[in-house]
Amino acid sequence: MDVLQKHLKRAGHHVRSGLTTDGFENHVLVRAAREKVDPSDLAHGFHIKIVEDLASLGLVFDHFDDPAYGRNLQRFSNVSKALMGDLLAAGSLHFRAARLPVDDAVPAAMPREQRFCIGGWFGATCPACEASAGSFFCEHCGHHFEPEEALSPVSRRGRIVEWTDNISAFISISGNDRLRRAWEDAAIEACFLDIAKRYVARKGQQMRVTAPGLHGLAWNSRHCNTQQILFSYSSLLYAHSLYCGHKDTEGSGKPNPFSRESDAFLISATGIDNTIPMLVGVTGCALGQNSFRPFDRIFFNHFLRLNGSKFSTSRGHVIWAGEIARIPNISVDVLRVYLAEICPEETETDLVSVQLVDRYNAIFDSISAAVDRCTESINRVPALTGCYVDAAMMITLDRLYEKQCAAFSLDHLRVSQASRSVVEWIEYVGAAPDHQTAYTWLMGFSILAWPLMPRITQAVWYWLGHSGHPRAAWASRPSTERRGTVPRIDGSRLAAADIDRCLPGRIAA
Repeated sequence: MDVLQKHLKRAGHHVRSGLTTDGFENHVLVRAAREKVDPSDLAHGFHIKIVEDLASLGLVFDHFDDPAYGRNLQRFSNVSKALMGDLLAAGSLHFRAARLPVDDAVPAAMPREQRFCIGGWFGATCPACEASAGSFFCEHCGHHFEPEEALSPVSRRGRIVEWTDNISAFISISGNDRLRRAWEDAAIEACFLDIAKRYVARKGQQMRVTAPGLHGLAWNSRHCNTQQILFSYSSLLYAHSLYCGHKDTEGSGKPNPFSRESDAFLISATGIDNTIPMLVGVTGCALGQNSFRPFDRIFFNHFLRLNGSKFSTSRGHVIWAGEIARIPNISVDVLRVYLAEICPEETETDLVSVQLVDRYNAIFDSISAAVDRCTESINRVPALTGCYVDAAMMITLDRLYEKQCAAFSLDHLRVSQASRSVVEWIEYVGAAPDHQTAYTWLMGFSILAWPLMPRITQAVWYWLGHSGHPRAAWASRPSTERRGTVPRIDGSRLAAADIDRCLPGRIAA
């Protein structure tokens, strides 16, 4: 998403970005119970670390909040109540009983909401593919199920002793194929579309929007027999987006970008395990009322593996972004290129540490050499007044830019292909470029590579005399003066040991 938003800004669009973390997600309760800490404090502590980790790779948003914490909570509560009120008024909410398991891990004297074995406490076999699953979802096939539909249910904190009817709210979308038509409008790719279609064929255009609980955004109805909170994978997930929209326009007099009267183009991205939450839960909530609207595009990716195995924080099989970015003398720009190239858009991909080092060094060597040759050539010219773009090279640049724009198509996004134009552009630098060739190459490099390599390209753009960020429309606009110091790619080459230090010893070995 960071790469995509930079591409859109480069093309002249006004882009705003927002992100949140979910302090009310049920697995937070599981971790908090194990560590005997307050769930909100636990979640917020991780929120801060996530902000720092992403920022270390240059991933910075216009606003990145923990809506469940502090003063943000009232804003979050307001937008969620508005959503649920609209869903109720539109007749899209149905109340029905679902059998939920109760285990013996919590004393019988405790509130019923705490005794239900759901979310992170619940383990089972997926009723659709029979893979091991938990909570309400199967990561293997993407299916969403109610606990009573699961096979071989177990409690992960005790023993299931009974099943009790609990009345919750479910969204039900009227009108045949409304969800399917919305998915087509959002250009959802076939493999993710198939997951959603299988769900609707099995369960219809409906999904849970509340669940019994005490830690979350409360929403009660006379129809329910327990305290209800918004379900993390439908109403609460959409409320996070509405919160971002509200935060972005608060006090400006502009409508929420998600409101029906807004002309904003709404884009979201997530993983394959959120296919049903996004395509049924979020899209269903957007279609089920008359105030807010669905995303115009939702991009999904498959899982990324690490050295052939699933990333797993529980067993330490993970590279934290902050740790890899703190490797002495690493170039974050070059690392971003590698990570973009292995983006798992069509299938699972694998971050193999040895391959990372080899690819990183190849990119680093070629780009740093090209930048150095071109800046040295221009430095031999007293001023930029004699520098202008090479017409033949500009034709090539136009072709590569269009090729890259195709990779960034909002109908078929392929971030993994974005570096190809940059790599091809490197071939147009000879061993001793004249100042005209050098100027044109640096100008083209700053524009083509900015979404992927913001640090070096921003430095080149500024050194060539331009302000702001690289813009495609300015590609042929020569400047008259250099500014600042000669740009260089930060960092140096990597060794295998540099990456191994980011991995636990037993995994690296």
